[in-house]
Amino acid sequence: MAVTNPFVITYAGQAVGGASDGYQLLGPYVIDRSYRTLRLVFDVIVVAASTTALKSASETLEVAYRKRDEDLVVDMGGSTFSFTAGTDYFNPVASIAKSGDPDTDRGFSRAYTVTIEAELPSDDVAGGLLEIKYGVNFEPSRQRSVTVEGSYTATSGATASANYLAGATTTINSFLTALDAAAKWELDDEDYDTDRLDANCQFSRQYTELLADQSSGTRDDTDIKDHRMIFTDLSQHPADSREGIQRLRRVIGSYDCAIDVEQSTDLYALFDDKVKDHVVELFESNFSPTVFAFEDRKISYDETTKRLSATLQFLYQKGDGDNVVEVSQSVAYREQRNLDYTPTHEPDELAYYVDVGWAVVERVWSRTALVLGDELPQRRIGIKARYNEIGDFDSVGRLVFNANEKVNQDGWNVVTNTSQVSEQWIGDPTDGREQLKLTAITETVVERLHYKPGGGTRSAG
Repeated sequence: MAVTNPFVITYAGQAVGGASDGYQLLGPYVIDRSYRTLRLVFDVIVVAASTTALKSASETLEVAYRKRDEDLVVDMGGSTFSFTAGTDYFNPVASIAKSGDPDTDRGFSRAYTVTIEAELPSDDVAGGLLEIKYGVNFEPSRQRSVTVEGSYTATSGATASANYLAGATTTINSFLTALDAAAKWELDDEDYDTDRLDANCQFSRQYTELLADQSSGTRDDTDIKDHRMIFTDLSQHPADSREGIQRLRRVIGSYDCAIDVEQSTDLYALFDDKVKDHVVELFESNFSPTVFAFEDRKISYDETTKRLSATLQFLYQKGDGDNVVEVSQSVAYREQRNLDYTPTHEPDELAYYVDVGWAVVERVWSRTALVLGDELPQRRIGIKARYNEIGDFDSVGRLVFNANEKVNQDGWNVVTNTSQVSEQWIGDPTDGREQLKLTAITETVVERLHYKPGGGTRSAG
């Protein structure tokens, strides 16, 4: 006859207890609940009228109570506790074991022990946040990075990954603000993974403190990620023929960054609109040039990973430099003698009488200078060449040339003078910034020594 039990447990649509003749609960059930887990254990006795019926009923029960991801309902005299898989509990797994009790396994009956285990949602925290922890690391420069690890569970109407994507940023930003409200933080690395039903989501993130602007006037630019800005000073100071010459200097500005594809994908426009002007501004603020120009530019556009690398080489003059940026100066004596040889017709064919003929003694002055701006060729390099004054520089650094019309009756006279200039422009003409104009001046002065006749023999000086 039918036995009515006020307790009914249903899993995977298979009910035990209640008014069922074939499946009755045997003794009390055990329920174990923790913050994250649910465990239900109960015994079922299967009763049939024949061996064949017992076999069929047992197989039906075994099939139902070994399934996973099924709904569970516990009815206690009309008070129902429902657990919907994926909403009220996650990843449920049922197992069934024949207990082998000699008091119940006899005739046309047998007893089973059923265990149902599942994970519970983190429903006491809004958004399904289960665990979160923070780690703060300091670089040698005291730049900080923050590592965040944690997990989310699914909740009613939302998967675990959806809860993570919806709530993690706000939660983490609250911590970063508490750590340092004035600091700017950039998300450098992020990953998360879920289980097969998206019931649990594990995540990790890394944030880095931004110590320098990523674009002009913007510390945290939404388009730019993981930026690096490096200046390399290539200044050289080879020898000049004049003390205190301030040569033009070179600096390489290197910029590297990733582009956030959720914000922009145009690497070429981003370089022109943000990166180039930012590098120039940093160069000017750090090196304070009087004038400058781009001497070289190399840009790499990595479309596969959306990274941008730029190398800009600046040629510039320091603030305390003048117009003359290079000087080379030299002096040389050149002598050509013509002697009067008279043969003697002696047996020695090398025997001659030698009389003084004439000689040409010249002094050659040369100077090459590189000047910023304009300069014109000059007629004379200077009037006192013998004292090494072959022209000088005025107070603003321009070359000074003096005309020399006087002819000396005794001593040195300028006999030839060559003065030429060549212009060159440095810089990218398409950039819109002013190019540097350099003028190379090459001067050569030849002086010739002579003595007034009848003055006797003298030495050149």
